[in-house]
Amino acid sequence: MATAHENFVFFDINGLKAFSFTETSHSITSGQPYHGVTSGIKKEDGHDQAYIMVNAGRKKTTAVANWFKSATGNGQTVVCDSAGTYPNELNFAVQGTMKITNQSNQVIVVENFIVAQGHFILTNNWWISSPTMQGIHVSISGAATQVCSMEGSVIPVIVTFSPKTPCVNHFSIGI
Repeated sequence: MATAHENFVFFDINGLKAFSFTETSHSITSGQPYHGVTSGIKKEDGHDQAYIMVNAGRKKTTAVANWFKSATGNGQTVVCDSAGTYPNELNFAVQGTMKITNQSNQVIVVENFIVAQGHFILTNNWWISSPTMQGIHVSISGAATQVCSMEGSVIPVIVTFSPKTPCVNHFSIGI
């Protein structure tokens, strides 16, 4: 019987005041339970970190990896612990809008942000991407940027994404 798990991915963001992720679409292996996404801020590694929690089963398939590749399009991927640029198999993938509020109450909006969970050697690893993410992928690390918007402003904001070393389910986001 397939079991749902609370699958957490964390984001280390300086000056974080609020964080949300609203799902717009997802892909999960057929027959696996899916109970949606929650997000917010919680203590992890001794300080406040943003998180996305996907309540879902874990069974990797190429169908979910293909959905991820299609949703990513020409965008860059950033991954925790993997030897490839794109996953061969994934447990699930979720796309949506991420909003980051900083200490100055500015709300940065990251559209079409994708988080996905796969498996690498002995652990479940995480992938992030977006169709407009640009950067480099270097084996088990890399960095990417995305031009994002700020609510109430016409001036774009450059947001950077990188795996937090050692990385299984932690990324750093710079604004």
